Parts: sequence; structure tokens; C-alpha cells
Amino acid sequence: MIFAAKILMDEIFGPQNCRAFITHKKCSTKNSTRKSYGDIADYLLFYSKGSSYTWQRPMVPWEEEQAKREYPCIDPVSGRRYKKVPIHAPSVRNGETGKPWRGMMPPQGKHWQYSPATLDELDAKGEIYWSPNGNPRRKVFLDQSAGVPRQNIWLDFRDSTNQNLLTTGYPTEKNYDMLKMIVEASSAPNDIVLDCFAGSGTTLGAASELGRKWIGIDNSIESIKSIFKRLHGGMDVYGDYVRKPQADSSNPSIVGKTQKPHCPAFTFWSDHEHQQMLQQTL
Repeated sequence: MIFAAKILMDEIFGPQNCRAFITHKKCSTKNSTRKSYGDIADYLLFYSKGSSYTWQRPMVPWEEEQAKREYPCIDPVSGRRYKKVPIHAPSVRNGETGKPWRGMMPPQGKHWQYSPATLDELDAKGEIYWSPNGNPRRKVFLDQSAGVPRQNIWLDFRDSTNQNLLTTGYPTEKNYDMLKMIVEASSAPNDIVLDCFAGSGTTLGAASELGRKWIGIDNSIESIKSIFKRLHGGMDVYGDYVRKPQADSSNPSIVGKTQKPHCPAFTFWSDHEHQQMLQQTL
């Protein structure tokens, strides 16, 4: 299914504007696995309209063991964790970065990454490591890193039907943190976010929280109820639907809400055919 969608998207936006093909791991299989591999993959297609587009690259926080491997050194003065990196770069340059520093020239075929004056400043701040044989390297500190750039395989976003997550109860509801990350990465405050298949309104709630304007479209009355619940009533912990009864997801007046809505005001629009049904629902 996703590959047929990609063919259509390539035709609309151009294959050169396909920025990423993302695989998201689902929490459970949605098909029989007796005669095939279990299907635990969802897919996201990231397209832009052209070569210039809004992009704030998402970062994944360092895991403790991963950070220790990447930043193995401890500064004896500050106690900060750091790694050592070269202070030179490939190619020869004739400007300041090609001049001697502390009586040393850059290695053959290379230049300093910084001017001698900047290297002096870094050294004065204790950000240059000197090896026993006098080889300088720059200290890059862990606490200056925002994390690891997110790649195109996502394993850390659980389904919204996990019993510990907040949800509207809509059957195909997507993970809120995942949608929030996508909206934040590809839009700026006051931009308009369009969701043509709004479902439970996860994207709309994320856009509202992030200060974006939004338009949500859906032809399902159950979707409208869920969106109203999310934006006006608040959500509940999904819980164990097998062992205990839950609040009626069709009733916007929810008892025991655990999250307040993000959106104080919004407007519903409907065609004439659905106006009466919408009025009865709201």
C-alpha cells in the first residue's frame, strides 16, 4: 500500500522532493503470522514542495551507556564528560588557519579548524587536551550536545492503545509525541498545519500546543467526537479495556480526565448534509 502511495506522491511533488521514507515500529502485529512475517511496520513519507522548506532537525537524547561510549573522558577540573576530536581539517589554506600555532604547523595537507587566536582562547578555557607527546586535540563536552540526530527508523514511539498512555479511545489513534515531533520539525509558530484525515485529532492537538494554526478534515462522526473530546474535554489513560470498564468515548463529558485540553477555542464547519448530526453530537 505504501509503495503505491509513494508513486502517487512522486507524481504530485516530484521524486526529487521525497526527503525521507520512515519506518515506525508498531507495538503489535496487525495480521496473521502463521504463513508470513509479522507486520509491525508503519511508514511515513516526508515530502517537501521544493528545495526550500522548514526544517528543525529532531534530536534523540543520549542514552547513558551510549553517552559513556561516545564521550569516554572526564575533565579533572570540572568533572564534565567529553570526547577528544582533531583541531585540523583536510586541505591546505593560506589564511590564518594555515599559519603556525604554538610553534606548530598543521599536519601536511591540512589546516587548523580555527585561527591561532581562537585556539589560544580555547586553550585558556581548558578546552584543548594536550597528549603526553604534545599533540593538541579539542574537548567536545557531552553537556553541549542536544543529542543524536533522529534517523529514519523509529522504534521508540508506542501505540496510543498502550494502556499507560493518554488517549481519546479512537481505534487508530497515533502516538502524540511522535506527531508533535513531526509538527515541530516541519513547521514554525503561526504556520498552518493541515490534516486531511484528522481521526482523533492527535495532529491538531500537537499543532495547538506548539502554537500552530490548524485545519482538520474528517467525514466520520466518531472522529468528530474524538476531536471534540481531545480539544475540549481532555483525555484519559487508555487502561485495560479487557478487565475494567472505561468512560464512554462517545460522551464529551468525561469523568476522571487526566489531561487538560491544549486548545481553548476552535470552530467546526460542516456541509449541509452533516450539520444536524454535528449539532446533535456537540
